[in-house]
Amino acid sequence: MKNSEFYLNAYEKYGISARGLNWNSDASQKIRFEVITYFIQNELSSCSVVDAGCGFADLYLFWEEKGLRPKSYIGIDSVQNSINISKKRLKKFPSCSFTCRDILKDELYLADWYIASGSLNVLSDFDTWLFLEKILSYSKKGIIFNILKGEKKSETFNYQNRENIIQFAKEKDLKIRVIEDYLKNDMSIEIRK
Repeated sequence: MKNSEFYLNAYEKYGISARGLNWNSDASQKIRFEVITYFIQNELSSCSVVDAGCGFADLYLFWEEKGLRPKSYIGIDSVQNSINISKKRLKKFPSCSFTCRDILKDELYLADWYIASGSLNVLSDFDTWLFLEKILSYSKKGIIFNILKGEKKSETFNYQNRENIIQFAKEKDLKIRVIEDYLKNDMSIEIRK
């Protein structure tokens, strides 16, 4: 199943919600956002952020609820429906913009941080590393992402082990922080330049 079908099917079934993006629940999505925010909350207001795989712009709305705003925010998603919904939901925020792009193929924007929450969960192993290389090359400060953790092989979901991600950062002589054990089979990573 193609990425777009995977997400459109969930949207048709659950609408504008965490389940509509194939998350287990609103609660698990918010836990992931808390961990992502932990990495950069002290510098967020002075940074430009690209949300790679923005879905319905829930991360930005989560930050807004917390009284946090990046200097600028660009949401990128490969599903036009998600971009259309995000534009409507955030039309009152002038520092936000949205565009439909394929991270793996299209030209991207230079930004301080690239954040990917859930974006890697249905990629192939090869595409995972290509995605990380690409967003890293367009970031000035680094990347933050979450990914499913483990050795499990699945026809739908992408699982990665911690050691491979640490090796990826070490080979580039970059700083890495990994947070685990906040949800089963999930980890969040900051790779900082």
